[in-house]
Amino acid sequence: MSKINYSVDDIKKYIVERKTWGSYFVVDNFIEESFFKELCKDYNYLKTKDKNIWTEVEKPRVWRFTEPKGMNLIIGGAGSEENYFNKLCSLSKIWKEFIEVIHSDESHKYFIDIFSDTKSFKDSISNQDLKDSVIRCKLSSQLNNYGFIIHPDGEQKLISYLLYLDNDDWDEDSEGGTDLWEVLDSDVEYSDDESSIDYQMRDGRLWTVKKPSVRLTENESKRVSKFKSIRFKANRLVGFVRNNKSYHSVPPRILPESVTRDCFQINIWNLRSREK
Repeated sequence: MSKINYSVDDIKKYIVERKTWGSYFVVDNFIEESFFKELCKDYNYLKTKDKNIWTEVEKPRVWRFTEPKGMNLIIGGAGSEENYFNKLCSLSKIWKEFIEVIHSDESHKYFIDIFSDTKSFKDSISNQDLKDSVIRCKLSSQLNNYGFIIHPDGEQKLISYLLYLDNDDWDEDSEGGTDLWEVLDSDVEYSDDESSIDYQMRDGRLWTVKKPSVRLTENESKRVSKFKSIRFKANRLVGFVRNNKSYHSVPPRILPESVTRDCFQINIWNLRSREK
């Protein structure tokens, strides 16, 4: 596709299939450099000038208790339609072009085909899922001390892609990556101090939900172990297939005051009503 540096076959070479977790990849320089810089330039200007671009503000589920809580400023998300980006697109021609390209039929096929040969794709995604699938996006700007618990995505999300935007205003101590976790056969050691990040990360075990597959269970919380920390890097794309084992988390951000960690998510959703 235009503006993207990788073909489907290019990315397939980077896919890792992990039995205890599923399929994922990490590639750098995903978008053509000049186009990427223009996207970031416009977004960095607009996010400080127009608060009306946000459609939601999310509080953290994990944070350092010694500091003020962070927050996540969001456009779209949770299967929201393309029109959630109308305000941003009305203010930026390059974002309007990008949003239209990402929501095209060509992009839909591209982002499905990447994982189509993997075991986790074949095991987790049915032909009916594919027929009913749509692209939905989310743009998030997370402030210092915003974090989110260990979780798999909900069942209606089929595949997720995270495009990290620029980090030019970060300092050398800043952190804003994504952690991947697997459930082992035996218990692991972690702090039982309720204020610790270890304990907070496992908070999903306390959720009361009808479908256990969308949370960390009590038993799993004793055996879940981080196996990969993906560092935040400008123009890096991370992708993975959603399944009941694809646990991931957002460690509390370490950022200068008022500086954000910006990420554009491209998700393949199946939004049809599922039988209970």
